[in-house]
Amino acid sequence: MPPSPEATASPDPSEPSTPQSLPPLLGPFDAVALVVGSIIGSGIFLKVDTIASAMGSFLPILAVWLAGGVAALCGSLSVAELSAMLPHAGGPYVYLRHAYGRQTAYLWGWIEFTVVRTGSMGSLSCATVIYFNRFLESLEQQGVLPAGIAEIVPLPHAAQGLLTILAVFTLSLINIVGTRWAAWTQNLTTMIKVTFLGFLMTAPFLLGKGNSENLQPLTPAAIDFDFWRAFGLAMVAVFWPYDGWINICSVAEEIRQPQRNVPLGLAIGILAVIVIYVGTNVGYHLMLPMAHIQRTGTVAADAMGALIGNWGATVAALGVAFSTFGALNSNLLTGPRVYFAMARDGLIFERIGRVHATFRTPAHAIAVQALWSLVLIAAVFGLVEQPKQAFDRLTDFVVLGATLFFALTVAAVFVLRRRAPDLPRPYRTWGYPATPIIFLLSVGIVVGTLVMTSPWQVLTVGGLLAAGCVAYRFTSGRTPSS
Repeated sequence: MPPSPEATASPDPSEPSTPQSLPPLLGPFDAVALVVGSIIGSGIFLKVDTIASAMGSFLPILAVWLAGGVAALCGSLSVAELSAMLPHAGGPYVYLRHAYGRQTAYLWGWIEFTVVRTGSMGSLSCATVIYFNRFLESLEQQGVLPAGIAEIVPLPHAAQGLLTILAVFTLSLINIVGTRWAAWTQNLTTMIKVTFLGFLMTAPFLLGKGNSENLQPLTPAAIDFDFWRAFGLAMVAVFWPYDGWINICSVAEEIRQPQRNVPLGLAIGILAVIVIYVGTNVGYHLMLPMAHIQRTGTVAADAMGALIGNWGATVAALGVAFSTFGALNSNLLTGPRVYFAMARDGLIFERIGRVHATFRTPAHAIAVQALWSLVLIAAVFGLVEQPKQAFDRLTDFVVLGATLFFALTVAAVFVLRRRAPDLPRPYRTWGYPATPIIFLLSVGIVVGTLVMTSPWQVLTVGGLLAAGCVAYRFTSGRTPSS
């Protein structure tokens, strides 16, 4: 049971009613859990078929998942230098401001709010409801649901939309009430999802049910232009499962000993996720033929069914729902710190930069983020017929918008080493300069592929950035809040 808000933050009546600093309530375990919980969400369940279809053979599939992990690791090892040097709320926003100035930092906050963070929340809440609905369907097929509930399963489109909104609302309330409560929720869901994926990784070996023939074909027929084009498309897809590695930087101000615990959390967390993702894919392919994985949208449920029988789909649906619910919570925990930092700089409304006097959380920033996310969810649900369509539309925009600014953030390591060589660096990027260069090259592959295959998405994100430039002209005259 987590401590009450009063126990974690007992405000002194003599203090200002709107303190401007966030208390350091998170320890090293919280840091690792936040990294792992932020990354592992829906991608390891809902992008597996996309990557398998693009590559078509087992070893290239593993290569894509490894390449995505290496890119995320190189990005995190680079950004860890910035987070240790500037351990403030807002993370990438702060680094971009120091490296490129207020307008670039503002544009990150703008794209983060309009599509990246709120779009991630929308897609993850959609995924949570998709699998909660499948959980109910599986219970109904087993004949264990009460008659009154069984009559409305599968849930109608409108009901799924309302549940998606309810998920965002509930977790927003938890995050407003206290950072310690949000961290407790994060830690619990992370342990559940890691346990679930750990079973998928090891059960084919422990139960002796894996079939090595399912790994065929091992290699592609040819490594030509079409292969590398498919590899680029698969890299776009794999960037979503690894998205979220940078989230911890936004809450650095609330982590004890951030100069040590943020780099440590990033390194341990990313390495753990790489092992989990590669191991889980091996488990999937040992249990299911390649053709089946390429056409199924429920790979975890199918693999669990092959492992433990009729109840496999039920367990899998619940496990995925917990996974996406936890990733949704991590976005709610980290995103508002960016807007909080912007308000402290006077770039947006001062109220968003206030800390709640009782809960000691950026309550206004959390509420504003939740509101816009709910608008996006309502709009997308009104345009599509299935939650999966809403999920796919939102994730595509998130990957493009985030990747561009992640590249700028990693490049800030080069910029600040030149422009601010005397700033204290408790941690220096391991493998510099190769580490950030590898990440930037991987971003070039992803963005280049999107330009060739989805130019309308690129134009849309470009339009959002242009709108952000206009918005900045109206806000740049504000002075930082005291």
